[in-house]
Order: sequence, then C-alpha cells, then structure tokens
Amino acid sequence: MSWGKATSGPTSFVEMARLAGNYTHWHNLVYSTAWLTGRLDHAALREAWRVLCLRHDVMRRAYVSPDEACTYEDVLTEVEFHSADTDDEALETMRRTLVGAPFSLDAIGLSRIVVVRRDDRRHLFGIALDHLITDLTSWNLLVAELGELYERAAAGERIGCETEGAASYQEFAALLRQEFAGRWGEERRAFWRAYTERFGSSSPPLPSAGAAKGEPAVKIVRRALPADAHSRVRQLARQARATPFVVVTAAILAGMKEATGASSVGVSVAHHGRALPYTAKTLGQFVQRVPLHLDGEPGGPLETVRDVFGQSLDVFDYALPLDIVERSWGLDLTSSIGGNGAHVTLDQSGEGFRGSPLAGTRAEPVQVPAPGGHGLVDPLIFAWWLDEAVPRVVVHYDESLITTEAVEAVVDVAARFAVSDGR
Repeated sequence: MSWGKATSGPTSFVEMARLAGNYTHWHNLVYSTAWLTGRLDHAALREAWRVLCLRHDVMRRAYVSPDEACTYEDVLTEVEFHSADTDDEALETMRRTLVGAPFSLDAIGLSRIVVVRRDDRRHLFGIALDHLITDLTSWNLLVAELGELYERAAAGERIGCETEGAASYQEFAALLRQEFAGRWGEERRAFWRAYTERFGSSSPPLPSAGAAKGEPAVKIVRRALPADAHSRVRQLARQARATPFVVVTAAILAGMKEATGASSVGVSVAHHGRALPYTAKTLGQFVQRVPLHLDGEPGGPLETVRDVFGQSLDVFDYALPLDIVERSWGLDLTSSIGGNGAHVTLDQSGEGFRGSPLAGTRAEPVQVPAPGGHGLVDPLIFAWWLDEAVPRVVVHYDESLITTEAVEAVVDVAARFAVSDGR
C-alpha cells in the first residue's frame, strides 16, 4: 500500500522523549470504546475519519529516529468494519483489533478506529491512538471534530480538509526547535539552572519497601473527603488567589514534607505546553511534566498555597521536557521531578467519549482491557477527585518501592490541609 509522498522535519521534544525509550508501558495506548445504539452511517464515518486525518498532520506522522519525523500526504489508517453474532464476540473482536497489540514506533500508522456491527441499530465503536501523537486535550479535540465531520457528512454535505486557526504539528515542532536554539531557549536554561540550585536535583525519598523487582506491585489507597471538599478547596484557592490544582498540589507537598522531615520536597505535574502561536486547535502531544517544590517553613495552608502558586507561574511559563533538554544544557534536571517519582492530578477522567461521539446514536461506554494493563508512569500518583458524588483522594503506587504506611501518612496530612480554612 502506498501512502503518498512524505515530507521530513524535526520531532518535538515530547516526541523525542518517547522515541528515545521513555514511557514505554501500555499506558501509551490511549483509547476508548462504547456501544452505540441508533442508525450508524458507515460511509459518513469513513469519510469523516479520512478528512480528519487529512486535516491534521500528526495523524499521518511516522518516525525515522528520535530527531526526525515524516508526514505522509495520504491517510495511514481507515475505519475497520467487522460484524459479530453476540456481544461477547463483538467485545473479543474489539479487544483483538483495537487493543490487542501496542503500536510499533517504527511502523506506519499510530491510530486505529474500529466498528463491530451487532445489528442495524447496535454497534461497538472504538478509537485508539499511541500517546506519542495525542494528549488529553488533543483527544477531546479529535473526538469533537470527528463528531462534527460525521454529522455533516451524514447530512450529505461535502466536507473540506482545510483547518482554520490551527498550525500543523510539524510547524509547531520546527518552531519549538528554532526558539529553543535562540534567546527563548537561553532564558529557559537560566531559569532551570537557578531552579535546580534552589531545590537541588532530587527530592528525599519516602520510606522505601525495598528495591523493585520486575513489574510494579501496583497498590491503591483511597481516602474519602468531606462532601463539601470541592467548595472548601475552591474557598482556600480564592483566599490564596491561586487555583484549586495548586491547592491540592500544595497539600501533597505538605504531606510529603511531614512524612520525610526534609527541608525540601518535590512532585511532578502535567503542563499542557500549547504556549507557541496557533496551537490551541492543533492535534498532537504537548503535555510536559514539570516539577513543583516546597522548601523551608512557609507557614500554614494559606501561605503554603501562595508559595507554591507563585512558583508555578514561572514553572509553567518556562516549561520544557526536562529529561530531554538537560542533555543540550549539560544540567542534571531529570531527578528534580521528584525522587519518589510522585505525580499529582486533579479530576482528570482520562480519555473517553463525552456523550455520544456520533450524531443519531446513544453511547454506552464499555471497558475493553488492554493486555498487560497500563502500568505506572510514576511509582506514586496522587489523583484528587473533587467533582464526584463522594470526593476522594486515590493513590496508585508501587508497593515494592514505597511503603503503604508512608503513602497513608502523606494522604492523612494532605486531606486535612486541602479542606482546612487556610489557617
């Protein structure tokens, strides 16, 4: 099969990290599946997917090396249609075709879209992408645009391949490299050198359970929060003139500080690095992991949140994938993302379909587990769920590296901190 002419260009720094061998667990398979009830126009879906892939170059992207990507003229994947006699057969077909194997980074095509027909008004529908070419913002943009294109195609409208107000991902990668080589990059190197001098290049570990052997021993700690936890967190954020995300991050840092007794502790947070022009509607991988630290004795919750918030303004402004750019700068920045590999998220439901992705159908999400699971990106992940019926903190951690007692001690302090009155 021919995919047309390919043009070459530089990869982004986030692509480099993945292509250089980082983050290779199954969590890099971003996907969602749902039963769709209602009339599904196969031809309209096929055309909508074709136009979507032609509109966004990252959907036609392949890789020669960590430094070089190529973008093909034609689409690399098409809608894959199957049929099944039973629901179990449909689920097995979806599992095999959509998530049965990880994407190969040296192959052509890093996306899949599959439909399994049960009858004229019931289909199992799934989309999968390698995390290399998408993040949560891009996933939501893709699903929304696919739905809009499908609705127009199903109505008989001709849909064009032009995008409005969005740069290509290749343009973003090229501009990023260009800016990094000049004053923009020098300013970031100066900032991160000063940041490392202040906080050091590693954080003190939580009490260890020993050395990891083989696959992570993934454990979960869940801690219920008061029913009004969301409003309390927002109130503390307003008092500090900060954001709820900074409040929960400061809470975890306060917990880690008490658990370790160290003068400085750190965690990593995700920053959607769409800071360069015309990237708001661009599909691709933009998320960068950057550190936030707490040092000294800033005082009570209010002062602590203000301290972390002030720091976050600069960290986000100067955000870059540190595990890649440190090689260019000759700096040791990677371990400043936290000696425990601790990561904090707030109300991130992950990839999925919000409502029905295709007009004229009703969606019922269904789980189709990937073989091997998703693993752990970090040994310690703190997720705050404040918008749920029962607000809670959920911690995934590697029990072979960090003791349960240490994790519970951090959560105890963090939970009290986040719902305090700021004093």
